[in-house]
Formats: sequence, C-alpha cells, structure tokens
Amino acid sequence: MQPGTVRRVVARSGFYVAVVVLVLMVWRIQYFMDAKTFGPNTIFFSSSTDAPSQWQQMGVQAVSETNSLLTTLATGLLGALGLLLNRGRNRPKRIHLYSAFLCAVGGGLSLYFGYVSHLHLLWMIKNNTFDPYSTVYILPSHFQFYTLLAGTFFFADFAVHDLNEEN
Repeated sequence: MQPGTVRRVVARSGFYVAVVVLVLMVWRIQYFMDAKTFGPNTIFFSSSTDAPSQWQQMGVQAVSETNSLLTTLATGLLGALGLLLNRGRNRPKRIHLYSAFLCAVGGGLSLYFGYVSHLHLLWMIKNNTFDPYSTVYILPSHFQFYTLLAGTFFFADFAVHDLNEEN
C-alpha cells in the first residue's frame, strides 16, 4: 500500500473508533441520568386503570408538539450550518470554524435532550402520571431548549463573521 492510502485507512478507522466511543459515552451518560432521575434499579409498572383526564391529554399534546418543534428547529439549524460550510471554493476561515463546531454541538445536544424528553414523556404516559412541571420532564426539556438557543447563537456568530469576510 502507498503511504497516502495507509493514512486514509488509519484516519477512517480512527473515525469509526471515535464514533463507537462517542456512542458508548452517550449511552453511559443516559444511563447515569436515568439512574439519577428514577433511582437505581427502578422497575417501571402501571397499576392505575383510570383514563387520563382531558387536561392531561391536552398537556401531553402540547409538550409533545413543543418537543417536535424544537427537534425540527435543531435539525434545520444543523442543515443550515452544513450548507454554509459547503460553499464550494469559499471555505470559512479557521477562526470561524470554532463557532461552527459549537453550533453543531449545541444542535446535536438539543436533539439528544429532545430524545430524552420524549422518553420521559412516554414514561409518564405509561404510568398515567403526566405532570409537565415534574423534574423528570422539565430538566431535559429545558436542556433541549437552551442548547438549541446556544447553538443558534453560535450559528449567528459563524454566519455573520464568515459571510462578512471577503475570502
């Protein structure tokens, strides 16, 4: 093999190893968060046979739609960032890539916390204990919003500074 080919194989292998490590880290963080939220070795079951009230149903629908909207916005943020990064020959300057990286981290974390919020909402529905002010739901929901807000701030910083520069 030629030296260039070996470097590409090593770089690609390193990328896949990094992805696997990242997935394992996220899995452990989620496991830790669930253990802190629900307690260790919690067994979930539902003993209530009461139907949810109309207000509970409306509350579930409202928080579910909010979660979906924030997830859509985070996905759009990441798509817009990708569009700005791949502009052909006009590559962004290295100094502006830090804002783009932090924007991507904010968008990715927002998607992750949206997923966690959805799982906790499903848990509350299953146990017929819906409370939109419960710490189980409110913390990941707030993290979802504020990481999206931070990602939007860094996106605006990247877009304003990179698009105003003459490349």
